[in-house]
Amino acid sequence: MIGASFPAEDRGDRRVLVASIMSTISAVFPGFLIGAVAVQAREEFGVSEAVYGWGLGSFFLSATVGSVLLGRIAQRVGARRQVAGALVVSIAAQLSIAAFATTFAAVVALLVVAGLCNAANQTAVNLFLAQARLPRLGLAVALKQSGMPTASLLCGLMVPTFALTVGWRWAYVFGAGVAAASLVLIIGAPDPDRVERRRMRPVTSRRSLIVAALTGTLLAFAAGSTNSWLVSSGVDAGMSEGAAGLLLSGGAAAGIVMRLFFGFRLDTMGTSPFRAGAILAFIGSFGLAGLAVGVPSIHVVATLVAFGSGWVWPIFTNFGIVRANGAASAAASGITQMGVYIGVFSAPLVTGWIIEHHGYGTMWLVVALLTVAGSGLALSLQSEF
Repeated sequence: MIGASFPAEDRGDRRVLVASIMSTISAVFPGFLIGAVAVQAREEFGVSEAVYGWGLGSFFLSATVGSVLLGRIAQRVGARRQVAGALVVSIAAQLSIAAFATTFAAVVALLVVAGLCNAANQTAVNLFLAQARLPRLGLAVALKQSGMPTASLLCGLMVPTFALTVGWRWAYVFGAGVAAASLVLIIGAPDPDRVERRRMRPVTSRRSLIVAALTGTLLAFAAGSTNSWLVSSGVDAGMSEGAAGLLLSGGAAAGIVMRLFFGFRLDTMGTSPFRAGAILAFIGSFGLAGLAVGVPSIHVVATLVAFGSGWVWPIFTNFGIVRANGAASAAASGITQMGVYIGVFSAPLVTGWIIEHHGYGTMWLVVALLTVAGSGLALSLQSEF
């Protein structure tokens, strides 16, 4: 389906694209999964929401620390090599969680390793796509970015499929299998490294990249909060665990559909991608606020709005950054992705504390307000990208 819809001129381009999408799904899956199985894992380890937040955040904290350096390394060693290496280590980390992590501290340590793999993958995949010189870069970025909500969708399905049947650890075995399939694809894809491997500086000014990183922090805070607590919040609102897990998958599916819808228009869109992303994130903030009501029927509608609009902004921001920086995309996105990781890392820690002291309603309202602030920052960069 992807190969048929993407107007690439040769099969090599399509293999690059499919490998990029699959590696994106595989790399972020471990971090999203720990939020989806929060109810079952917290019960096993006997930890509170606030403590469990460290487990949720550890994946993205390590990604934050490694993002800039790993972006520079990708420029030196080549995109495909770095993606392949990251997938190998991620497979080992996920199988270790499934087989050997008998304490919560062990889970956190292995999520730190998986988070570094995600940072290595994300920066390298951006470079992978930029160097491939695909005929429609915007569509390629949108398809690649759809890998993240696809991972979230899969994590939601893991609740009724594994967590409520054979145990949540088997979901990590599944994740290792997906990563192994992605590794085969990335090894089989042509190497699009058509520039000399050297340290390349981003074209965009450092100031603009830092503001873009801060924008990503605020908007990713909402994404991290939604992934971390949507299932638990649904249960708190009166939904069953299975239904709440399926709702997470449904919301992620809405995000995927919207990313693809706008992805087909990215390359011909007349407006700034940062402006378009800001408008959609602002609309998504109403869905986040709706989750504060705590009524099952409203929870469903609010989830679809929060994901359908609030999760579209990354295709616009990543497209703007990759298009502006070309062969230096890994170095540039290493800076901007650091901001995204800070937002996703801090989200479960901050929101876990808010939930414990003030409840889910207050937490969702805070997240909605931060999303509005992020939309405003994105608008301020519309002339830069």
